Amino acid sequence: MVFCGMGGSGSTYLRHALERAGMTVHNKPDIVHHRHWVKQGRKAQHDEFARRADGFTLDSTGIAGIQHYLDQVSGAAATTAVLSTWAEQQLLRHTTRRRVVFLLREPAAAYRSMCDPDRHGDIAAQYGGPDSWYAVFYAERWRKTAEEYLALRAADWDVSLWAYEHLPDHARRDGFGEIVSQWRRSAPRLRPALAEETIDLIRTCTREVLEVLDIPGW
Repeated sequence: MVFCGMGGSGSTYLRHALERAGMTVHNKPDIVHHRHWVKQGRKAQHDEFARRADGFTLDSTGIAGIQHYLDQVSGAAATTAVLSTWAEQQLLRHTTRRRVVFLLREPAAAYRSMCDPDRHGDIAAQYGGPDSWYAVFYAERWRKTAEEYLALRAADWDVSLWAYEHLPDHARRDGFGEIVSQWRRSAPRLRPALAEETIDLIRTCTREVLEVLDIPGW
């Protein structure tokens, strides 16, 4: 079983909650397939993956390497991973079926959280700040991740979606209520952090998949 969480959607909380429950949790090792890490070269990717995956490694850069890693996680006692990039790149569908839980938040609220100065505001600043075309880049990543969830669901995988806004209810539904007992939802605080046109841009880019997901409050 693995988890997939977009930045700004509570994935850090989820990782810590799973660790408190006694699990070993790999912290988004798949981020090494993001273009930033690809530019660093294979050795840097290898070292970062091993650091984030508790010593686990990829034995190749292709789908077979992803498959092998996921099989290792499945075979390790009390071990899971919180992933992000492979879902965004829609690569999980090319591996064998397994239990996958997606964690998503309403996209404008997730983006606002992602751009917080205490989180990844420095990355947004490189593109001109939160009210820049960086919002489109994030919205596209969010949309592709949601599409991966929908594709796995359509293919009859054992897959769930935990919405940030309904996390305790969704986790309890799937038998994980105890691990989120300390959950404290934060308000989205979209305004004045984001301009109205930025909020509209994000929601326009994700509207079709939002309608399919049909999550109350989104």
